[in-house]
Amino acid sequence: MADLKRSCSPGPNGVRSVMMFDKTFNLTAAVYKNVTLLNSRTMEYSNFFGAFFLHGNSDFSVFTQFFQHIALEFADSPNTVLGSDEEKAMAFAFPDAGNLTCNRHLRGNCVNYLTDKIGIHMAPK
Repeated sequence: MADLKRSCSPGPNGVRSVMMFDKTFNLTAAVYKNVTLLNSRTMEYSNFFGAFFLHGNSDFSVFTQFFQHIALEFADSPNTVLGSDEEKAMAFAFPDAGNLTCNRHLRGNCVNYLTDKIGIHMAPK
């Protein structure tokens, strides 16, 4: 958790990472760029996994517990920036954090809503 916190907090050079969360089935993973490890070939920071959360349910109360645990670790880190697919529990646990929405997940959520809830067939492009 120390590398995650260090990379996602503003450093002396002003560089920091966005803490991204992705829920896939019953596993949620935090992903971030470790701003202390620069790849000399690509000149980009290396991607790292942070906290993992294995869960049986994907409801608001379960995720609130997970995100509040992480929020406690970041309590002394101002200006945290998070990324997700509009996870409501994350916004609840980090009310003052910046939030970036993943376009791929947002598009998938829209397609699923239109297909499953509205009944519109979306032809692949």
